[in-house]
Amino acid sequence: MENPANPYSSPAANLYGAASGGGADAVSPGTIAQLAGTKPWVRFISVMLWIGIGFMILGAIGIGSMMAFGLAQKNSASPFGGMEMVFIAVMYGVLAFMYIYPAVKLWSFANRIGSLGATRSVADLDAALAEQRRFWKFLGIMIIVMMCLYLVIIIGMIGFGATAALKAGAIPR
Repeated sequence: MENPANPYSSPAANLYGAASGGGADAVSPGTIAQLAGTKPWVRFISVMLWIGIGFMILGAIGIGSMMAFGLAQKNSASPFGGMEMVFIAVMYGVLAFMYIYPAVKLWSFANRIGSLGATRSVADLDAALAEQRRFWKFLGIMIIVMMCLYLVIIIGMIGFGATAALKAGAIPR
C-alpha cells in the first residue's frame, strides 16, 4: 500500500490478512501473546475443576449409598442421629453443581483464546474477554454469598453456644 501523503515512504503490508480490516481491526500480536500465555493455565484450572466435580459426585454417591445400604451405622452418640452424613452427601452434590459453571466458562475462555490466535480479530478478543468477565462475575457473586452465609453461621454458632451454656448452667441466669 502506498502512502498518498509521502510517495517515497516504504510500503506497508497487512500482516494479518485482508479479513482483519487493514490492521485497524486487528488485535496486536503483544495482546495475543499475553492471552496465549494464559491459555494453558486456564485450560489446566478448568480440567482440575472438572476432576474435582467428578470426585464430589463420586463422594456424594458413595456417602449416599453407604447410608442407603446401612453401611454407615447411625451413631447414638451423634446429636443428629447420623443425619449429618446425608447433609454432607447433599452438600457435595450442590457444590459439584455449582462448580460446573466456572469450569465451563474457563474452558470457553481457553477456546476463545485459541480462535483469537487464529483470526486476530477484535470480535474474537471481545468474545474471549466476555467469557472471562462472566467467570469473574460468577466468582464475585459466590464470594458475596459465602460471606453472607459465614456471617449467618457465625451468629448462629454464637447463639447455639450461648443456649447450650445456659442449659448446662455454665452461665448464671
